[in-house]
Amino acid sequence: MIKKIGRWVTVIFTMIGLFSAVIVTTPISEYLAQPLRLEAQLKSAEAIVVLGGGAFKDGLPSVSSLTRAVYGFALFRAGYAPRLLLSGGQVSAESGLEGLAMKKLLQDIGASPRGLETEDRSTRTHSNANESARILQPQGVRHILLVTHPNHMLRARWTFEKAGFTVYPAPVPWDRLATIWGRPSLGRFQLFHNVLYEYAGLVLYWGKGWL
Repeated sequence: MIKKIGRWVTVIFTMIGLFSAVIVTTPISEYLAQPLRLEAQLKSAEAIVVLGGGAFKDGLPSVSSLTRAVYGFALFRAGYAPRLLLSGGQVSAESGLEGLAMKKLLQDIGASPRGLETEDRSTRTHSNANESARILQPQGVRHILLVTHPNHMLRARWTFEKAGFTVYPAPVPWDRLATIWGRPSLGRFQLFHNVLYEYAGLVLYWGKGWL
């Protein structure tokens, strides 16, 4: 019995090792990410909506929120829309308010508060869309540039369209996919996890009627 269990343990760990080797040495994660990523459609809109990607308890944004906020502000400064909505609340008891963290970051680097707005009640993409609609649509805003991570773009666009917006995708452009075989990259583990999360999110949102 012990030998049989030992053989199963060996088989399981061997399979895990082979699977890990495939993930880190091949671009399978990159290929799986491609359908989630939409081409940017940088058009004039009535508002730019930036989706938060995390914030710390002390009010600092995560790296993901930082890059989204900076890119959204760059689009705002370039004149794509007259207002910038930074969307995201407190996702957990250990996190901070994403919208406020992004606004504080932009002001700390010299942005004027004029034109910067925050939404701090949402905790997921679905509520990002509904809370943004609650703020913007009574003021006649229907066409938006939507800023988020490239892998999140498909689910985010469909969710905001369900909430009544016409969405022009504006994925953060600084995240690039590699397609090199044979060169190990531990970053592909994180990408693989993120891609699985997004596909699971699409299934969940479809099942709940949020798309």
